[in-house]
Amino acid sequence: MADDMLRTTTFTLTRADALAYEQAAARQTPLGVLALLLWLGLCGGLAFVVPPDWAGPRLGWSFSILVSLLVAIGYVLVLIGVALHHWLRAGRRQPRPTELTVAEWPDRLELTGAGLPRTVRLVDIRESLPGRTHLFLVSDEGVLILPRRAFPEEGTLDALAARIAGRPAPAPVDPVPSSA
Repeated sequence: MADDMLRTTTFTLTRADALAYEQAAARQTPLGVLALLLWLGLCGGLAFVVPPDWAGPRLGWSFSILVSLLVAIGYVLVLIGVALHHWLRAGRRQPRPTELTVAEWPDRLELTGAGLPRTVRLVDIRESLPGRTHLFLVSDEGVLILPRRAFPEEGTLDALAARIAGRPAPAPVDPVPSSA
């Protein structure tokens, strides 16, 4: 009884699922913050290159608006660059939609599909990143992306994340009926 399969779920992983992981796993490093500040300073400093006839007097209203506009343009360029980087990484992680079957056992997950029949023991999972739409399981063998849309039962992925973390799942809360 202790070794009975809990559930089997089949779903299709797409580039959107990989993109969700890339966005959730992105970490901002101190060097990244420093590079962003230097970039924004450089963008704002470009206002000094603009002739004073067009930009107005230094430290005037029109000059301050020009600096703010250049910093905003620089920030939007950074956001576009980060989004493009995530999109390209997601394309490398999941180049085309693949069907994956996950069999959940009390102590392991068995994965079938995309040419990788493998077993991931729950103790081998280093990190679980729960999100609104996915649960990402990071192990030494790679990342397992579990979309919530594949599990119709409410709280299934939360219970799995709790089992991986070694804590009991929270008790389900019954909705309180509204008084008429």
